[in-house]
Amino acid sequence: MAKALAEYEAKRDFSRTTEPRGSRGIRRAEYPRFVIQKHDATRLHYDLRLEVDGVFKSWAVTRGPSRDPADKRLAVEVEDHPL
Repeated sequence: MAKALAEYEAKRDFSRTTEPRGSRGIRRAEYPRFVIQKHDATRLHYDLRLEVDGVFKSWAVTRGPSRDPADKRLAVEVEDHPL
């Protein structure tokens, strides 16, 4: 897991950000977790995170969710995030 989070940790100054550092002691859930986060960063977007091998594999989705299965959404893979 440490290697999986290396890119995430390299991009952040934890003395200046409130983002989580990532705990090495997180227990595995009974079922894999997922998160859809409305992220009001430089530009509003959504983050999709899926638990895989002890980290959240993450994608940034530029437009919001839709109830119409025909609507297409571009998801750009970003660095893994801690649970």
